[in-house]
Amino acid sequence: MKKNLKIFIGIVLILIIVTGMIFFTNNSAKSDENTLVIGMDDSFPPMGFRNDNNEIVGFDIDYANEVCKELGMKLEIQTISWAAKEQELDSGNIDCIWNGFGKTQEREEAMTLSKPYIKGEMIFLVNKDSNFETQESLQGKTIGIQTGSSGQKDLESSDFGKGLKEIVQYSDYLSALMDLETGNIDGVFISTINANYLKKANGKDFKQIKSEGISTAQGMVIAYKKGNTELRDKIQEVTDKLIENGKMQEISQKWFEADLIAKE
Repeated sequence: MKKNLKIFIGIVLILIIVTGMIFFTNNSAKSDENTLVIGMDDSFPPMGFRNDNNEIVGFDIDYANEVCKELGMKLEIQTISWAAKEQELDSGNIDCIWNGFGKTQEREEAMTLSKPYIKGEMIFLVNKDSNFETQESLQGKTIGIQTGSSGQKDLESSDFGKGLKEIVQYSDYLSALMDLETGNIDGVFISTINANYLKKANGKDFKQIKSEGISTAQGMVIAYKKGNTELRDKIQEVTDKLIENGKMQEISQKWFEADLIAKE
């Protein structure tokens, strides 16, 4: 009798555990479906970075929040290593890369991309009192770049880049600019969007030099896992609405003091 009771209690406990696991799994799935996990580098101002209160802020954060508000979704920000962004996306750890991600042909073949939402151009920043005036004057010099950026690949593969003394990689552009200021490097290859914000925010007065024949980027986009057109189209539809009602332009004015929104 006692043996049968023990068996019965054991079966009941197993059923309770299994039922609990099913309930947890189902509820987790529902929660995941209503949560948008975006992957970003939290040291990429003004697109996404930590402010003095250690809060992640920036243009892309405001943009993503507006999209989630329209979709009735919860936004979850996942900080990632920019050098491992593609692996984070492929593994499913994040739903998309949303952080000033430059559109290139190589990335378009490997991932599903949104339409460009901001357009900028790549430039060189040099110290104001330097003798550098043109791209050619930087030939044979040392240039800093952010690791894993489209700019890094463009610079390394270009004829100009192959003629440089050294291309130094940095985890973020602010570190590169600090090295530039102290003379450890001769210039930084950076987008006008990042350059203008960093110069203003840090009170720096670097000189800009136009780049030619290097960049292949076609604007900033959101990147999704290859084939995930459903999520892309859903967010694109909201983005188009935010452009139409002027919200995107409002966010652009807040962070760039200009309307840099790509309207295609």
